[in-house]
Amino acid sequence: MTRVLNRGLVGVVGAALAVTFGAAGCSDPVAEPDNSQTPVASTDATAATGVNEAARALLPQAILDGDPIKVGTEAYYPPYEYLADDGTTIIGLDIELFDSVANALGVEYTIDNAAFDALLPGVDTGRWDVIVAALTDNAGRQENYDMIDYFTTGQTIVVLAGNPAGIKQESDLCGHAVSVLTASAQETILQEFNADLCPADNQIEILPQTTDDDAYMQLQTGRVDATLSQDPVARDRVEKVGDGATFELGNTEPFLTKPLGYALAKDSTQLRDALQAAIQGLVDDGTYQTILDKYGLGASAISEITVNAGE
Repeated sequence: MTRVLNRGLVGVVGAALAVTFGAAGCSDPVAEPDNSQTPVASTDATAATGVNEAARALLPQAILDGDPIKVGTEAYYPPYEYLADDGTTIIGLDIELFDSVANALGVEYTIDNAAFDALLPGVDTGRWDVIVAALTDNAGRQENYDMIDYFTTGQTIVVLAGNPAGIKQESDLCGHAVSVLTASAQETILQEFNADLCPADNQIEILPQTTDDDAYMQLQTGRVDATLSQDPVARDRVEKVGDGATFELGNTEPFLTKPLGYALAKDSTQLRDALQAAIQGLVDDGTYQTILDKYGLGASAISEITVNAGE
């Protein structure tokens, strides 16, 4: 398996913040393979897994004939996907897992780093076949896309060290400014809190940001009192930004646990089924668990790869 890494759509400001948080502030959680540009050989983890012929047989003919799978991601979301120290190479749990998926299917893929809110529209236009970006599977997304669920996690509030605003649970967010990645499930969650949890005169001031790095920068500079992220992302930021002295967790236990999934167009049934079968094969042979364990997320593993299981 080889892959081609394409430069993404995020502008200079977003890229600069990614260097602060994604490379310097959030260094690699573990030693990473050298996934250099165009093209690269399989990593050790992927090379250990042979082709899953049953899964490969489900692929669309064009991919069997040599077309690469076109993948979109947003590489400012450690530990799932983020930039290596070179500022260009995309690495992380999702990338390593998809390397293994492509290897199991015996195919190549290209990957673009793009703005998060451009990812699903890029599926609509055919720019990408699949989005690999730690997307929460929920009913809203299922209306337009099929979600191949491969992981489960909850949400965690991050505050400044010392928790000056005293935010420890969901209801404590009411009346405070909270930054969040635009078009994310976390933005939707905050909107739902305003509708169902917070009084009309004590609403959350939601400040959507272009990247997750931007959301944390808003918190670091004191423009907001908290940010909301998936639990692994929150813990990664708290541990690594400022050597653990900048942020802390608000809530101790994640809430609203949901599956994460790859997103595909509704009519991409052959590719969907092939990817689902390939991931299930990696679950069954232990490769999947090995990758999650490497990133300290083995407890979030699932045993059955499903489609559209989120609610």
